[in-house]
Amino acid sequence: MTPRLLVAIALAAVLTAACSGGGSEDASPTPAAPAPTATATSKAAEATPTDPATPSAVLPEIGERLDHDLENAMEHLRVLSVAIGPRVSGSQEARETVAYIAEAFRSYGYAVEVTEFTYETRFRQATVTVGGETIEGVALNGEATSAKSAEGRAVDGGLTGNASFGGAIPIGSRSTSRPQDAMMYMAAARNGASGLVIVNHEPWRLAGFPIPARDAIPVVLVAHTEADRFARAIAEGAPISLEIGPARPAAMNVIARPGEDAHCDILAGGHHDTVSASPGAVDNASGVAIVLELARAFAADGLDEGLCFVTFGAEESGLFGSRALARSLAESGELPEIMVNFDVTARGDAIEVIGTRALVERTVALLEREGFPAYASDLPEGYGSDHSSFADVGVPVLFFSDGDVSLIHTPADVIDLVEPEALDRIGDGAALMLSVLLAEIAGGP
Repeated sequence: MTPRLLVAIALAAVLTAACSGGGSEDASPTPAAPAPTATATSKAAEATPTDPATPSAVLPEIGERLDHDLENAMEHLRVLSVAIGPRVSGSQEARETVAYIAEAFRSYGYAVEVTEFTYETRFRQATVTVGGETIEGVALNGEATSAKSAEGRAVDGGLTGNASFGGAIPIGSRSTSRPQDAMMYMAAARNGASGLVIVNHEPWRLAGFPIPARDAIPVVLVAHTEADRFARAIAEGAPISLEIGPARPAAMNVIARPGEDAHCDILAGGHHDTVSASPGAVDNASGVAIVLELARAFAADGLDEGLCFVTFGAEESGLFGSRALARSLAESGELPEIMVNFDVTARGDAIEVIGTRALVERTVALLEREGFPAYASDLPEGYGSDHSSFADVGVPVLFFSDGDVSLIHTPADVIDLVEPEALDRIGDGAALMLSVLLAEIAGGP
């Protein structure tokens, strides 16, 4: 789930804010997509909660035939959030994630397509290598500086006055909620540093201001969770290197169809990337786990005709993966009748349903009738998720979530805080609704 990007601030404003208490800005997120305003409708979307196409007698039979296995879903969640960990778009971990998801879909018998796309990002991705390990970060001056890399030994960034860094790379640390990135940069550049690393002051949010000075030394912001690692590097005078990534980073979507030429009547998916420093168990290994387990369950029961699955890259950077796919399908005339999104699906005691009004009302009524606690809702102000990209091109959408955003984008988003019963509830409820929608699209049971 993606928070809203604040307004850009120039260097002069940075200096003013540093002295006067101005706010900070996210280094990696983007604006939330607008609330769904889809105008296209399908037979399934238009049906009412009491439509005779969904008699109560059919629902238990469909539910019994499907085996949405919580153990399988939890194993997917474990691999993504523990074995792989943070999955920032463009990183090696993101590539490992894509490979894992693609192989899972193939093992269930789906035709899998991995599509790569590039996207505009205000802050370039960057890496810091220290002690043989690579740490993901963001470049605060990626567009401005001609220097895209630097090497040197780690030193304390507190050095000021006339002393020289002598080509070393100082490590600076934010100590207040008003980061003074530009001031740290000027001190480092003035004293002969070859680059600068800034350790974030907050436990999760990569926040800062762009530094527009040209021909500057590269400046990389890393997460608060790396503070101890860099303290050791300073104490040891360890060699470190910085690398600023491309202006248009690449990410990948994974699309699974029940056959090579199958049309997707329903497209069900969720994003597989995370923000930096967050294991992303809830946001959004949980959503991907449900997607993968639904794919297995529907294929195993022979109910996957017309049902396709997808996981998106670069959601946390601005819904770029879902926007790329929605645009591509619209241009080729292959948009699905309904898009179903899963994001943040592993906590709480009820199913939150968001999306196209008629579909939401039907879904909540159906789930409640079948014993699932559910409620209709809207996204919190400033948040977006991948269903919005499809709503924007006229596709009716459903978004299943748990409504609890307290852990997202934090190091605390770990598997130990996942509530398996919540994951199972949303998976089972979604399986039921997908079965009904597929039957209606195919002409009824």
